[in-house]
Amino acid sequence: MVAGRAAAGWRVWLPSWPWIIGVLAMLRALASPLALLHDPDTYLHIAAGRWMLAHGALPTADPFSFTMAGAHWAPSEWLGEIALALAYDALDWGGVIVLTAACFGLAVGFLCWFLSRRLEPLPAVIAALAGAALVLPHLLARPLVLALPAMVLWCGGMLAARDDDRGPPWPLLPVMVLWGNLHGSFLFGIALAGFLGGEAFLAANGRSARWVEARRWGAFVLATVVASLINANGVTALMQPFRLIAMPALQAGFDEWRPADLAQFPALEAWLLGAVALGFLTRAKLPWTRLVLLLGLIHMALAHVRHADLLGLVAPLAIAGALGPRLAELTAIAANSPLMRGATILARPSALPARLLISALAGVICLPTILHRIDRSGDAVTPHAALEAARRLNLTGSVFNSETFGGYLIFSGFPTFIDGRIELYGNAFLAAYLAAERGDAQTLTDLLDRHHIAWALVQTGTPLAGAFDRLHDWRQAYADKQAVVYRHRD
Repeated sequence: MVAGRAAAGWRVWLPSWPWIIGVLAMLRALASPLALLHDPDTYLHIAAGRWMLAHGALPTADPFSFTMAGAHWAPSEWLGEIALALAYDALDWGGVIVLTAACFGLAVGFLCWFLSRRLEPLPAVIAALAGAALVLPHLLARPLVLALPAMVLWCGGMLAARDDDRGPPWPLLPVMVLWGNLHGSFLFGIALAGFLGGEAFLAANGRSARWVEARRWGAFVLATVVASLINANGVTALMQPFRLIAMPALQAGFDEWRPADLAQFPALEAWLLGAVALGFLTRAKLPWTRLVLLLGLIHMALAHVRHADLLGLVAPLAIAGALGPRLAELTAIAANSPLMRGATILARPSALPARLLISALAGVICLPTILHRIDRSGDAVTPHAALEAARRLNLTGSVFNSETFGGYLIFSGFPTFIDGRIELYGNAFLAAYLAAERGDAQTLTDLLDRHHIAWALVQTGTPLAGAFDRLHDWRQAYADKQAVVYRHRD
């Protein structure tokens, strides 16, 4: 009896799998802190958040570029941008890194928690880690990552309701409000609600049951749309993702919008092969609606590599209910092994002391990142030395910049030619810029003349820099391994 009480006392300090996996995911992100800052738009998001905090409002017209000055701009990611700005102002780059890593860890922890309700402990952990592996290669400090916990909560809650044959999860509507103000990916959440409503309608037995499902899920989908409209931009936020999809130049010119290259994304290849192997191993049969959902997510990840997040975080939730019983049968023969017994112990809900302990541990893990001052003057998206050289040379007037440097220019107080707010510039402008970026000297000359460009800041060693070198009216004023500054001879 004494031993039993001692064991019970020890277990109150033992965290459960979702807490452990969440902290491990955060720790993995913190292990490569500078990798989280490789997105040039991080500078843009912080500058936009600072502008909103300083003015106490959202901008209705573009305050950052000279090519689109005064044009209508709806910052659909405004809440995430304010969060990044607050983190930066409070704790410098360490705060931005910790915020990003914490949101990643929270999303993976939520994923593990939902999966633990459908799968045996060890398969749930493996599935959560596999999902995290798809997100990790393009984990960057941007509003999308801040929205990942809301995404998992929303999708996991709705899929759990359907797996349990319950009605729509109305308490989740505040999550949609939060998601809708963090990032435009909330549109997927609306689409998933409609899809699951259709699934509930088709699964119901009899006309009267189908009518009941149509009414309650139809009402929920309508409420979801209304919840998504509770944001600072209203209907504009709902339409903005469609404007991005309708930009062919965007699809062709930016890596994250291009089809997945499995040679460059081995985690996606491993995930797909693992899914195929799992299907053959378990011989589990998915409901045809879930198979359609899974294939749709795979198609999205292959068509646009940025959608691998959805595949990693939503697909396991979609199929866990169907795979759970079959995986339980397969793992039953090893139920008494030390590994399975240990995994089962960690599957129990965490007591309050364990939660406090692992939260404190997470805080301690974050301290080195917060206390260490990060110098970004040498990274690929921070042309600090080149911009300082431009200041010393007293270069003034309109600047032509590589899109990669747009965020840093805005962060440094310079009006940009172009930056990461692609929807603001439109397809025609973007197509012309991309042609110049590929080295088309005639298109570059037309842009320089049309916008009265006085100097330029472009990436070293690019076709765009080569095009400038071939222009007789332009000469290099400064160059380093990151950027080249050009000035007009006149």
